[in-house]
Amino acid sequence: MKNILFFFACLCAFLGVSVLFITGILNIMMPMVGKAAYQAAMAGSYSTEDYVMDFTFMNSSAVLMIVGGSYFAYILYKHEKGNK
Repeated sequence: MKNILFFFACLCAFLGVSVLFITGILNIMMPMVGKAAYQAAMAGSYSTEDYVMDFTFMNSSAVLMIVGGSYFAYILYKHEKGNK
């Protein structure tokens, strides 16, 4: 049972890292996609600030997932090591 909990704790931390990675890529790519869409439509004015997204809540949640998953995995590892 402890191995399953350890797996899910590590999975939680990995998902947090993945969310940070994906939001970082989106913050870089969206202004580029916006510029391409602006050039294709040939209308209005282009500003990179129009295409920057706010991922504060997502990044905060991801950091909490990483910290919580890592802490829980550490507790499970120490508990399992103490039983042997």
